[in-house]
Amino acid sequence: MNLATFVVAALVAAVFLAIICSGIRKRKHGGGSCSCGCSCGSCGMADACHPKTDHVHK
Repeated sequence: MNLATFVVAALVAAVFLAIICSGIRKRKHGGGSCSCGCSCGSCGMADACHPKTDHVHK
């Protein structure tokens, strides 16, 4: 493996790791996994991120 290949691989790995760490940090601070912003009520995918839990226990 030459130096250029190593540098590109290291950059791709660093970007991938940064994305993963950002998602984990956002999740720990109460954020969701969707990117609808602050108002999930107006998001079309709000039910996918925050499913309603109206279970009736028998």
